[in-house]
Amino acid sequence: MKWLLSKLGLLKQEKKTQDLKKDLSFFKTSVRSNSISCQWGLRKQTQVFLSQNKGAALMFRIRDASGDGTVATKLIEIGLNATQAKIDTPFTSGQILLELGYRTFGGDFITLEYTFIDLGPKKYVKPEFTDWFSKESDDIHQEMYDLATKGRALGGSELMPIGR
Repeated sequence: MKWLLSKLGLLKQEKKTQDLKKDLSFFKTSVRSNSISCQWGLRKQTQVFLSQNKGAALMFRIRDASGDGTVATKLIEIGLNATQAKIDTPFTSGQILLELGYRTFGGDFITLEYTFIDLGPKKYVKPEFTDWFSKESDDIHQEMYDLATKGRALGGSELMPIGR
């Protein structure tokens, strides 16, 4: 009899383990050329919570995580029932923090799952130097004044006779 009860207890534990696996969330990504393929599954309680909150929206937030002071962020709204998506990467190199979360009614972003993606060393494109003032006229101040007044007197010192 003890043997039978112990077997029933093991069966009960296996069922609990299977239920626990169903209740976990996951987030998988794979990088392709200039895009990221994502797959996810949310806990049942999270799905119910999101569907009951009218202002909530499921979203991806993509941020540059290269640590060079760049503050680039992109938000992409997705359907509440979606389980996969393909995202075009806003960057072609560097570190990316990809977050799956939701936006609250008040506009806050709450992270549910996240992953770091390494796109290789960050490439910097040096901007072309443009000398904006190299073609400045010798009489630039008078030209700007004439443009601002459009040839009409404003009633200031230009109307006063010289010598007064």
